[in-house]
This record gives sequence, structure tokens and C-alpha cells, in this order.
Amino acid sequence: MDRKAQAISLVDYLQSLDDFVMIDYFDGNYGHMGATISDAILQAGTTYETVVRPRIKRIREVYSEAVTTSEFWRLLQEKGSKAVLSWKDDEKPRRVVGFTKFLLEEGIETEGALSEWIESDSNRARLLKVRGIGPKTADYIKILVGSQTAAVDRHVFRLLSEAGLETSNYEEAKEILNLAADIFGVERALFDHSIWQYMSKRDKLKSKKFPC
Repeated sequence: MDRKAQAISLVDYLQSLDDFVMIDYFDGNYGHMGATISDAILQAGTTYETVVRPRIKRIREVYSEAVTTSEFWRLLQEKGSKAVLSWKDDEKPRRVVGFTKFLLEEGIETEGALSEWIESDSNRARLLKVRGIGPKTADYIKILVGSQTAAVDRHVFRLLSEAGLETSNYEEAKEILNLAADIFGVERALFDHSIWQYMSKRDKLKSKKFPC
């Protein structure tokens, strides 16, 4: 089955689900590099609504001056990354510092500059060498700054499996999602986010129904 046929199968499967709805919003486009950098790093492996979103809101409100990479770097040096992020463990604050430093070295000061820079394959290859940034996070960063693509995570792979589309290949899964979004006639980032919301809510309902 070629990619377009797989995308059509995915669309058919989603349309067969009574409780699947298309979301018309997602986080990002903050106009605040401190928020963008922090969101990009904190989101992996955490509960977004209760862990990440409140921290991003706080960073934007308390540190409203950190709109450029340089200003956010200055803030991290003055306050300490753990204090800025309100984070107890060391690893993610360390990754935030590393990512911020990388952007400074690349001369990227704003979301607009990051949006243009990240479209280059060679720049993406360099980004993937930064500690804590894999293909999914790289694509998530693209979404945060306004690009239309999917950021494939475990929820997407599970949904594809349920739809009878077995794959463990990241780029293949992303292509299927992006083609499916085009068939649906919706923005790719919104389509990706709708699947994430659907699978996340379903997981929560299961955990409440069958508590450990």
C-alpha cells in the first residue's frame, strides 16, 4: 500500500470513530523565545496540560522581557534555569540551557528567524545533534513557530496500528499523517494535535476506569 492509500485508510478510520473531533487550536506562536524554547524541551514525556502549559504561562507573564534568545539566556544566567522553569530535576533545565546556547551560536534571536532557519535540512541535521532533541521534538519546534507538519509520538504510532497501518518508521508515519491532513482539508499541525488530544483523553478515561 502506497503512502496516499495509507493516508486514505487513516482518514476512513478516523471518520468511523464517533468521538474523534478536529481541534481548532494548539499552543505556540508565543512571540517569546523563552516560552518557545522551554515548551520545546519540557513537553517530552510529561503531561502537557498540568505540567508544561502552566510553566509556559508563568514564563511569559513573569519574564515578559525574555522575548529574544539573548534576553532569555541572560535570564537563565541570572536566575538559574531550574528557578526560571520551576523544575526540580536537573536534566530538562540542562537541556533548556543547551538549546538556548545552540540558538545563540546559530544567531537565532526570534521565532521568525527560527521558523526560517529550521526549514533547511542542513540546519535540522545540526539541531538533531543538540542534547534532548530528536526528530519528534524538531518537528514540534517547527509547529511551535508556525510550520505545518506533524510531530509523531507514541500516540500516533498506536493510532496507526489500530487503523491497521503498522509502522515504526518516524518519517513514514509523518508522511502518512501529513497526507491524511491534506485529504481532510485541515492544517497539518491541527490534525496532529487533534490526534494527540483524542488519544490522550482516551488514555485518561481508561486510567480512571481501570485504576492501578
